[in-house]
Amino acid sequence: MFKKIILNFFFFLPAWFFEFIGIFNKTISRGHILDSQTKIFLNFIPTKDLDEIVNIDIPRIRSSYESRASFISTVPKPVQSVLFEDIQIKQSNLRMRKYSPSKSYTNKSILYFHGGGYAFGSIETHHELLMYYSAYLGAEIYSLGYSLSPENKFPVALADAMTSYKWLLNSGVLPKNISLCGDSAGGHLAASLSYKLSQDDLPLPDSQLLIYPMISPGCKTESFKLYESNYFLTASNMRWIWKKLSDNNMNNNNPCFDLLGGVFQKDKFPKSIIVTAGFDPLCDEAEKYAYLLHQKHINIHQLHYPSLIHGFASMSKLKRAKLAVDNFLDEYKKIL
Repeated sequence: MFKKIILNFFFFLPAWFFEFIGIFNKTISRGHILDSQTKIFLNFIPTKDLDEIVNIDIPRIRSSYESRASFISTVPKPVQSVLFEDIQIKQSNLRMRKYSPSKSYTNKSILYFHGGGYAFGSIETHHELLMYYSAYLGAEIYSLGYSLSPENKFPVALADAMTSYKWLLNSGVLPKNISLCGDSAGGHLAASLSYKLSQDDLPLPDSQLLIYPMISPGCKTESFKLYESNYFLTASNMRWIWKKLSDNNMNNNNPCFDLLGGVFQKDKFPKSIIVTAGFDPLCDEAEKYAYLLHQKHINIHQLHYPSLIHGFASMSKLKRAKLAVDNFLDEYKKIL
């Protein structure tokens, strides 16, 4: 309870206070300064070396993440009322949560894939975030509870994503009225689904928003080395995530697994927005992916927030993070 009070007070403090504090203790990398409030908040975030855990402990850790998400909200309240309901996809064990804002600003339906490194995260851990997204965008959102690793290796989650996408189509939603969205592992899953659809000559969604996505198991970019620790997502944990997801080394040759290996064709991929953060080990690989799409003349727009860290969208009670989230949602509105 005491920690909750401290955190609420921390979120209430004005931006100028953190700007003043930041004058005396700056973290600078590649010409950019880490946001001062974010830097302090990192001390409140519990970290765990995933190499130290065994598979039998993973369900317990998942449960603790859900409990933490319900303990205190790190996301602002929705700007309008949003109703939600859980949906069971027939003939499968898949569950989705549908979010419906009281006022809709678009007829597009967003299929959302949560983050959590494919091993953690759930509909529940991202509930408050999607309430905010749905209200801000004025859009209907379907959040998928896909199968997690290491119990379910690649491409099980991709198959789940395909099932949910086809369910939307069979429910009468036209492909031109579907947009994919995901953060981190969910961003990888959204992009992987788009690529799979394009290669199988299936109807493509109209657009996608990829928020600091996982891209490649290579884990050798400059940002991966610069920000290997101390910035929420660690290099060792990222390697653990790829290892637990992969069924065998051949996965690295699958362009739905390593997105940098894809062969793209103009007009055969949805228009895309990619969000990157400056102090994120995944920053450079996402930028490489954006450039790969750009080279193929695919409609791609990268939004970069140099002072923020991986996961900032789920920490948007932080002043600078909220500005960034509202900014990329404003840009997302333009392609919905």
